[in-house]
Amino acid sequence: MSSAPPVSPLLSVIVPTYKRRGLTLRALESVLTQQSSWRVEAIVAIDGSPDDTAAAVRERYAGDARVQVLELPHAGASAARNAGFAVARGEFVCFLDSDDHWLPGTLAVFAAIFATQPALAFASVDGCSIARPDFPTIAHLVAHDSPGWTHARFATLAPPAAAAPPGCAPGARFLCGDFFAPILFGDLFYLSAMVMRRDAVAAAGPFTERFRFFNDWEFFARLCLQGPGAYLDHDGFRRDTGRPDQISRRRPITAMPRRQLYILRSLPRRFPARASRYAAVLQSALDDAHYVMGRALLRSPHRRWARRYLLNCFQRGYKRARCCALLAAAFLRK
Repeated sequence: MSSAPPVSPLLSVIVPTYKRRGLTLRALESVLTQQSSWRVEAIVAIDGSPDDTAAAVRERYAGDARVQVLELPHAGASAARNAGFAVARGEFVCFLDSDDHWLPGTLAVFAAIFATQPALAFASVDGCSIARPDFPTIAHLVAHDSPGWTHARFATLAPPAAAAPPGCAPGARFLCGDFFAPILFGDLFYLSAMVMRRDAVAAAGPFTERFRFFNDWEFFARLCLQGPGAYLDHDGFRRDTGRPDQISRRRPITAMPRRQLYILRSLPRRFPARASRYAAVLQSALDDAHYVMGRALLRSPHRRWARRYLLNCFQRGYKRARCCALLAAAFLRK
């Protein structure tokens, strides 16, 4: 008696959206038309949007059991992502921003990555921004535009290169391993470019809904503690960068160092056993965060607070010469 064929993996794609009817339909179409052995379900988490996004999605995908619409009170993108994850059924999960979309073949690439590396907690591809007359095109958004990749410590902390999965472009850059240490110095990923195991997301915990800026970075840091990850230099998505309704265009200058400090202080409390293995790099990243915060405060209306962070760096011997110069500037500007 023959056994039943194995069930192909299910990917739950969660699309949070607010007043982006056309962009949401584009994002959905890019996922639902993927050709792969994996199955897909799409969860549109509508964040209290006053437009007709819900009606438009239901009209276009009437009768398509793969599409589910959640109409939620307006509470922000993180709350919408958490609500979508709560009803997701897939073994794998992707949080696709409504102003992004996948290119054909992206899901097949993810399937190949996880087939080759079944122990991965997450995998990321790359992509570029959509050309706009008022905003420059950004190629390699993940590896060239994410701050963690350009930090001086990335080269020494990044996981090693490995052979790209079968079917991918020959010689494509493929990093596989522990991304936790390098992500402490800056964000490394884009949500739309990642597929994650559901159990890793659950172990990392939900998106922090009270954060307005860099909530994805804080989530990624927790995710990186749950297991190894991978990055493949494959052009897999497009981002509509430069839109006036994007939160990242309105963040204050101190937003990034504030989030870094939160990450470095909260992770040892939240995951004490796992974080204890990284005590030295956590302290090094904390010195770096104090320095970045001091520099940011010098360019803000709160310049007098810069002295506190820069003095801490000086006392610990971190960039002493530069801290002396910045401290002098801070006292002169009080």
